[in-house]
Amino acid sequence: MSEELSRWYRSRLVVGPFTPFEVSELEDLEREIGLSLPQSYRSFLAAASGGSLPYAVRVPAGEPEPFQSFDDFYRLGRDDEGEYGWGTLLGEYRRSRDGWLASEVSLAGLLPIARNGGSDTLFLDLNPAAHGQLCAFVQGIPHPGYLSKGVFTKVADDFDVYLDSLVVDPDLAQDSWADVADSDSTDPWRRTVEEWLDKELPAWRAEPWAVA
Repeated sequence: MSEELSRWYRSRLVVGPFTPFEVSELEDLEREIGLSLPQSYRSFLAAASGGSLPYAVRVPAGEPEPFQSFDDFYRLGRDDEGEYGWGTLLGEYRRSRDGWLASEVSLAGLLPIARNGGSDTLFLDLNPAAHGQLCAFVQGIPHPGYLSKGVFTKVADDFDVYLDSLVVDPDLAQDSWADVADSDSTDPWRRTVEEWLDKELPAWRAEPWAVA
């Protein structure tokens, strides 16, 4: 497990810790699924397996919550206990076959690759007809201002397109700065947050929450 705070991949910040990329684990995953992973996603795993992407993406049919975050990406290989547990690609794939969503939506050829804190899930479609596309299931919440019913929808044509379409949620930007604003200016994580905000939200330093 890498102790690096972060890495940049295709101009997106990925937050650690990161797990080593092992070709044998990738081969085991593909062998069990019976389908190959697209090169764009393979490249991401080789660069930042197990990392977190602090961004949101527009989800079609997601109104009134069109932007959703799938920031917790599953890791290739085993967990810290040496098992294919929660948060591992093979473990999540196995569990998804028997989970409640499998009774609602056909998950044939779909590999779960990330989730958020509300257990909404991002999938990679490995079926030949849609190979490499990303789709998501977002759970409904029966309260005003939220998506009333769960939706399963395509999100992007491939993993690189997904990365290119990511945006920073303003609330996350504010919370991230609040976490480091009082730390020393030389603190490595503060400098990472500043670099991320400077890149993604160039005018952020003029926001009330940044100058308070």
